[in-house]
Amino acid sequence: MPDVREVKPQTASPEQDAAVHYYPQRCPRRPRPLTILFTVLALIGLLHFIAVTHSAYPTLPITNCLDLIRYNDYTKTIPFDPHAQQMSAVQFINEVTGGAPSALVQVMGVNAQHPLDIYIYGCTMQRGKPVLRLLFKQPGLVQGTVSVTRANTLSIGALDTTLPPQASTVLQPLEQNVYREYAWHNGMFIQTEFPGLYPVTSRSEAEALQDEANNGLSLPWSDPLLTAEQLARDIFQWSGSDVQDTLQDNDGMTAHVLLAQKDPPLRVTVTLQRLIQPGSRGLWFVTAAQTRGITLNQAVLQPFVTSPLTIHGSIDLAKGRATTTLFDHTLMPLQTLISPAFTVSAEGAYSETISYTNRVPDQPGLLLIEDLPTKPTIAHGKAQPPAPGQLLLTNLILG
Repeated sequence: MPDVREVKPQTASPEQDAAVHYYPQRCPRRPRPLTILFTVLALIGLLHFIAVTHSAYPTLPITNCLDLIRYNDYTKTIPFDPHAQQMSAVQFINEVTGGAPSALVQVMGVNAQHPLDIYIYGCTMQRGKPVLRLLFKQPGLVQGTVSVTRANTLSIGALDTTLPPQASTVLQPLEQNVYREYAWHNGMFIQTEFPGLYPVTSRSEAEALQDEANNGLSLPWSDPLLTAEQLARDIFQWSGSDVQDTLQDNDGMTAHVLLAQKDPPLRVTVTLQRLIQPGSRGLWFVTAAQTRGITLNQAVLQPFVTSPLTIHGSIDLAKGRATTTLFDHTLMPLQTLISPAFTVSAEGAYSETISYTNRVPDQPGLLLIEDLPTKPTIAHGKAQPPAPGQLLLTNLILG
């Protein structure tokens, strides 16, 4: 018989048992430095957001106008369409409103024309509580702009949509905009005239020219003689060969230039001032141009004019053909309609009614009055040179 033996199951040795049941313990992972950094930055950002939100809209009661203007949530004050508009800026403009707390709020459209709505808020105290007050509003300014000028006035610009397509080839970008200036007067904003007549009719354009000069661009307006000469060519339509100029005086802020033309004879005194910036780098702007013997009643031009416009003043005996010309904000002549003749009384008082077409309301413009001699006079049977003509240039707002 075969040898049959009982086979007993083998048991593992203590060493083998330990090997079977031993699982090495893994070391715990330590946070990486970048993870710690991002976590800290996120916490800082959250704390900053909470702080800004708390300072912008504090929970403490507002008891004065300064805090109301500063902390008011204008997104809840102004009705606008968040799908078509966005509140682009809130600017505190206390310096414009005579030191009283005020805020300028801009709401910009997102379509191709980028229409701008402008709101200015002030504040009044009612029964001991500050209450917002709407001081000024202008909606729908095509490609609009608004800025506080160096004179602490408000300048509002908008694209002149009445210009012909070819205007972009002859006009600078700023000249294609209409700029209206507003000053704070007796608790309200009043449109005001920029005192400069040439080379631009608005303070915004003048400040832009001054910035170009400060940045190194050479401009003729840095010389009073060159500025007066260019005025004669552009506005008076004098040919370059006929213009003769003489600097009469210059104290650094105001200069006077005598412009002379031979045919027809004219002698015009041009006043220029450094309106934007004093000192040797300040540009010159024409503020008046006039011959002797002619005046204009400026009261008829205030605060703005409408068609038909009746002007009157005094003039020496008319030398020949008297004419009037209106210029728009681009310094181009406006279309005038048939009007009664320029009449002069025996005492030298003149009067004329001008009918004109103005497609841009409340734009700055110019009025030119000229009395140009047309025939030589006869004295003692001999032809005498014609007496010098008369001229007056002034600014106005075309309503």
